[in-house]
Amino acid sequence: MLDGWKKRYANPAGKLTMYRAVGCAECNKGYRGRVGLHELMIGTDKVKKLLQEHSRVAQLLAAALEDGMLTLKMDGIEKVLVGITDMKMVRAVCIK
Repeated sequence: MLDGWKKRYANPAGKLTMYRAVGCAECNKGYRGRVGLHELMIGTDKVKKLLQEHSRVAQLLAAALEDGMLTLKMDGIEKVLVGITDMKMVRAVCIK
């Protein structure tokens, strides 16, 4: 999984940048506004079949991740790598 993120978000030297809020003279807080972290499971045929069979949550999660679902934490980390938010905010929301 890390390799996929490196391909999308690494700089030319292959390093990932973890952004941090620095603020400005006006607000001195960092990022402007709020950004949502989202987790969306698409009802693919495989997921629907597992739901109908009353499968275990672990099996359902594995199938959804295989089909491209991002967890809340994964979505947050992607937004950190893009520079939309920072890890402190992601941890406040989904890592407790």
